[in-house]
Amino acid sequence: MSAERRDAAKEAADSKLAVSTSLTPEFLERRRLAMAQYAEAWEGVDDLDPKGPAGHAYAVHKSAWLTQDYRRLHRKQAMSIGPQEVIDVLVAAGVKKWVLMGLHGYVGYLALPRATQDVDVMIPYSARKLAVRAVCEAWPNLIVRELSQVVRFLDPGDTGPDGKPKAVIDLMQPWGKFQETILDQHVLVDPETQHRIPTLEAALVSKYAAIVSPHRDVDKREQDAVDFRRMVRANHQRIRHDVLRGLADEVWDGAGEDIEQFVEIALSDERFPI
Repeated sequence: MSAERRDAAKEAADSKLAVSTSLTPEFLERRRLAMAQYAEAWEGVDDLDPKGPAGHAYAVHKSAWLTQDYRRLHRKQAMSIGPQEVIDVLVAAGVKKWVLMGLHGYVGYLALPRATQDVDVMIPYSARKLAVRAVCEAWPNLIVRELSQVVRFLDPGDTGPDGKPKAVIDLMQPWGKFQETILDQHVLVDPETQHRIPTLEAALVSKYAAIVSPHRDVDKREQDAVDFRRMVRANHQRIRHDVLRGLADEVWDGAGEDIEQFVEIALSDERFPI
């Protein structure tokens, strides 16, 4: 760990200690009572939101449109690369085994679609060279970063505040047994778009694995938890619990029972134990 990272970690730990000592039960109750005076202003607001799943075809188009509109208005130099463009390139190159992952894969299970920066596609290791070559030929200006279990493509025309280019495509390979099983057994073909997407149970297990991972940034894990809760609430009557538990147990021995608790928590207003 670099000195900069160590300093940041120490500062975060000190801050966490200060917060934990100030958030006493008395303080939390005082805050709750203070905010209770605004209850009337919020009454019924959340009830107006859609509650059921949006469906893949509508949701993926909505998500892609939001991203494209943002780039058109605020990132005019950015490449316009969406899930359909990536899929077309991979299929034309002869990649047969693939599944949309990340937001584009599960967005149809959400009641309210949202945007995302990059397109995530999981492929087997055997298709890695073919897929990478196809993407490089389609978008030769993208910057390629090859890691052990993902090939990331960065757009030099779309940079963050630090000047670093942002990822627009991730070609993922399975890093766990559960992902191999998803690729082999838990893929649906959306009838309208012909996109290959994970089943509901596969999407939930993938989110669960991200939430409990100690290697993922906290802010990303918190977003994962939000999406997990929203997927459960929009689809809880459709979850095949035996399938969910079986696939989760491939993440780690005991995850099947744990993910069932996560589902129960998602249907309540409790916080996830992360």
